[in-house]
Amino acid sequence: MAVPENLEIGNVEGEVVKKGVKDSPIKGETLPKLKEELDDQVFDLLPSPTSNVSFKLEPVAETEERENWGSWLDFILACIGYAVGLGNVWRFPYLCFENGGGAFLIPYIIMLFCCGLPLFFMELAFGQFASQGCISVWAISPLFTGVGYGMIIVSTLVAVYYNVIIAWTVYYAFKSFSFPNLPWATCDNEWNTEYCFDGFLNTTRSLGDTSDAVRATEEFWTRKVHDLTGSFGEMGGMNWHLLGCLAFSWVVVGLCISKGVKSSGKVVYFTAVFPYVVLVILFFRGVTLPGAGKGIAFYIIPDFNDLLAIKPWRDAATQIFYSLGISFGCLITFASYNKFHDNCYRDAIIVTFTNCLTSIFAGFVIFSVLGFMAENSGQDVKDVVDSGPGLAFIAYPEALARMPGGQFWSFIFFFMLFTLGLDSEFAMTETLITAVVDALPPEKKKFKPLVTFLTCLGGFFLGIIMVTKSGLYIFTLMDWYSAGFSLMAIAAAYTLAISWTYGLASFSDDVRSMIGFTPGYYWRISWSITSPCLMLLIILGSFVFYTPAYYDEYVFPPAAEVAGWIMTFASFVPIPGYMVYALIFKAKQDTFMERLRYLTKATKEWGPLLNENRRTAGYPLIAERTGIPAHRPSRRSSRFSVSSR
Repeated sequence: MAVPENLEIGNVEGEVVKKGVKDSPIKGETLPKLKEELDDQVFDLLPSPTSNVSFKLEPVAETEERENWGSWLDFILACIGYAVGLGNVWRFPYLCFENGGGAFLIPYIIMLFCCGLPLFFMELAFGQFASQGCISVWAISPLFTGVGYGMIIVSTLVAVYYNVIIAWTVYYAFKSFSFPNLPWATCDNEWNTEYCFDGFLNTTRSLGDTSDAVRATEEFWTRKVHDLTGSFGEMGGMNWHLLGCLAFSWVVVGLCISKGVKSSGKVVYFTAVFPYVVLVILFFRGVTLPGAGKGIAFYIIPDFNDLLAIKPWRDAATQIFYSLGISFGCLITFASYNKFHDNCYRDAIIVTFTNCLTSIFAGFVIFSVLGFMAENSGQDVKDVVDSGPGLAFIAYPEALARMPGGQFWSFIFFFMLFTLGLDSEFAMTETLITAVVDALPPEKKKFKPLVTFLTCLGGFFLGIIMVTKSGLYIFTLMDWYSAGFSLMAIAAAYTLAISWTYGLASFSDDVRSMIGFTPGYYWRISWSITSPCLMLLIILGSFVFYTPAYYDEYVFPPAAEVAGWIMTFASFVPIPGYMVYALIFKAKQDTFMERLRYLTKATKEWGPLLNENRRTAGYPLIAERTGIPAHRPSRRSSRFSVSSR
């Protein structure tokens, strides 16, 4: 029950407790005067045990302030670094030319405005308002806490294999210092076979059947880097050079995030900006190469017939999720370290458009070089481009090797990939660490450096299997299954939970308390209708148009597919699983509907972290209370409240 500020204490007798020291009893005092005398302290009015009508005043406990970004620029660069990753350089250009060239931009932009931008803004606002990680933040509706666990599992799975990619870039960057030729540029190495050719079939070894020819870059990738076995089940030995690179990658990640966002926020000044410097350099180098126009034409000339199929629409939605990092929990985590009144609306627009424009620009960089490569080898552009790692580690290294000063261009390209990967790895690792630390009691939060160390150590050990001689198969399986369907399911779940269970109007009010205005109709319609409906359609399409995992010409056996689906459902099952658990063990009401209503209402802990921000947003101040309903309190709150024992 809220107490008006002009409440006359009058006949109420009791003791004033201030900073642990009892002052004189009070009589006939008014609360405004009392507040002034007690240095504007915040109090709870609690009944005194000596009288039914007596009260004593106690200070409301102030919460410990959460770690914040050093500046707004730290945050925005961290978000850009997280969103702009390896997928912008190899995945988007490949999807673009595979799905109608420039025509692919149509479904890509539609998915950006219907899903990407609204969900990006929602996750930033959600995390910033509560200043909590992706598990603790579900005080908004405890029934959906499983969504947070799903986000953690997705981030963990992807972080484990993503750092393996970073390890590959470290190895290639190291090998870029080979003289006089790059090791993947020639066919006279110990790992090459009689079928090797270096890009010119008429100048390399004489082959009776050119269809058996294998590029020197591909043999370096499969026979030197991975020493790849014949199948998924044939484990082979350890690739010690990759194991060392993996250890180095995790050491770098651990050092950069060891001090939390204070340290990673400074690192991103380099890791987020440097890739753009390299992309600009490679762009001007690429467009001046012979055949560059041929590659750019292949990239931008649209084929609208491809848009009649469902594949480009599905690929566009998947690319938006991967590229912007939606549903990983990283955006919620990053935003939780923001100041309460940071303009997350502006931030969402800046980051999403920067990310998408970077993807388009990277396409020009990649295809100008691939056009040169096609001209150089006498092939069509479509024949020199591979998807996924093939573009970054097979096709592009060959083009770099043919440039004057190939060692220099190769090093800066792979160092660029290294920095691109680090930003995303920082975010996913920090998400897991924040979730663990937020769950610790206040006196244990000082052990965050230990949590960081154990997280990185665990990630290293989990990634070891992917640097064995069959590791590339395991990597492909994880990349295929760990974060596809589950991302859409998580997004659909949290949009429905926030918009329909908690309430779109309530969430809009929360956003307004931070940024000063209520989100418009576009945002609210997208959050409540457009985005969840599209996610459900894409989930359905993922099953209808399911394609088994494969690497090159090797199709994974059923046992591997089962393992893949286990990874998929590992991040989705916690959502319904936690609902069942909470309904049985968390809620103590008698009927099912009573338990359901209890678990879908916001707890008393929901709201801004600091009391000053709770006051601004209209939430009760944080204090030890009993008898407070476990649901969202009235907006009409006061700095003073009455509670009974």
